[in-house]
Amino acid sequence: MGRKSKNPFVHQLKTVDDIGKKIQELIEKHRSLTGSALGVMFRTVISPNESTLYKEGHHGRGEIKKGIRECDYKFSESDPNWVEASNEHGLSFSLTYEHAVSTMIFLGGFQKKGTKINCAYWVLENDMSIPDDMKFVQDPDNPEHYLLLVTKPMYIDKLVYKLTLISQKMSLISEFPLEAFKNA
Repeated sequence: MGRKSKNPFVHQLKTVDDIGKKIQELIEKHRSLTGSALGVMFRTVISPNESTLYKEGHHGRGEIKKGIRECDYKFSESDPNWVEASNEHGLSFSLTYEHAVSTMIFLGGFQKKGTKINCAYWVLENDMSIPDDMKFVQDPDNPEHYLLLVTKPMYIDKLVYKLTLISQKMSLISEFPLEAFKNA
C-alpha cells in the first residue's frame, strides 16, 4: 500500500483565496497601463531568500555564486565570474495569479516544516523597468511562465547589482504567507 502525499497547504485555502483577490487587483490595475505589455510579474520567495537572490544553504540543489543559482543563469565554463547570455536560463517569474500560487504550492512541498513561502510582485510601468542587457522571455512550454534572462555576457557582480535593483522595485505580499507543515 502506498502512502498518500499530503498537500502542505491544505489548511490555508482561505489564505490562497485572499492572495488571489489581492493579486487580481494588481493585475487589473497595472496590466492596462500603456507601454507595459506584462504589467505585473510575480515571483515565489522562500524564506530566508530575497526576491531575486538566494542565501547560501537555502537555494536548493546546485551551486550558488554571490546569491545567483547556477540553474537560473548560465555561468561561463572558462571564467566563473562571467554569466553568459542564454535564452534557456533566467530567473523564473509568473504572469498570472494561478501560476504564482501553483508555483508556491509546488515549491512548498519540498520545504522543511515552518518555512515561510511568500509571493513578491513587480509592477512593470514600461520597458524601461527592465535593466539594460536583460529581458523577459516566455517559456515555450508554459505561457504563464517567464524567464528574466541576460542578453549579453556580463560579470556576475553586474548581474547581482541588476537583480538587487529589481528586488528594490518588488514588493512582498507578506500579509498572507504560506507555511510548509510537513518535513521535507
